[in-house]
Amino acid sequence: MKDFILGILMGIANLLPGISGGTIAAISGRYEIILKAASDIISFKWNKEAFKILTSLIVGMGVSIIFLSKILSFLFEKYPEYSYGIFIGLIIGGLFYLISQIEIKQKSNISIITISFVLTYFLLRFAESLETSNGNVSMWYLFIGGIIGAATMVLPGISGSSMLLIMGIYKPIIDAISNMDFSILIPFAFGVGGGLIFVILVLEKLLERFRDHVLSFLIGLTIAGMVIIFPITSKLLTYVFLIVGIFLSKYLERILNE
Repeated sequence: MKDFILGILMGIANLLPGISGGTIAAISGRYEIILKAASDIISFKWNKEAFKILTSLIVGMGVSIIFLSKILSFLFEKYPEYSYGIFIGLIIGGLFYLISQIEIKQKSNISIITISFVLTYFLLRFAESLETSNGNVSMWYLFIGGIIGAATMVLPGISGSSMLLIMGIYKPIIDAISNMDFSILIPFAFGVGGGLIFVILVLEKLLERFRDHVLSFLIGLTIAGMVIIFPITSKLLTYVFLIVGIFLSKYLERILNE
């Protein structure tokens, strides 16, 4: 049940600009468990627990995307500051958990967090300045975009839509989904599938050998994504919702780790 709930939350996050499902997984404390389960399935190491975890997540994500997308769209259109306040609070709460998992005073970890933050921050700022493409995109570029999009599905801190914006293919992909243009969707989907397999397997190995460094990199990503979408506003209630989000994060962390 807890993975189904987590799947719902990850599905919501994937609907939101600037927030990734990976961030929510990290907040829950089950990021590495989910990564291991996905790696086992991809490597044909079939086991009941891995199948159960991924099935619950996928069903939860599907339910949230299908049934909650209109509600979230309404809330973000009518109350954007309050909505972002809660999700920023969730991210801050998740950062506390991630930081508790590493030796934060170690110089190498601090350096990686700093480099990751700076690179991600400027990439996202660059994305904001880009105009979307007119749709004349090569098949190979769409394939590469799918791979990069897959990586951002797995990594917390940066959303897939942000990276597609950086590459200038966000609008062509959205238009292709709306118009069911398979000449664009097929190469992109192959990239996503291949990228997920490659990234999951590589990331699991990296976590096994360089856990602190990988988590430090993810912390930098998460902080940068949070700074980019932080709602600067004069509405005091927004910051009340932010505090609510922090407490909600700690509550969810406790539930999902029971």
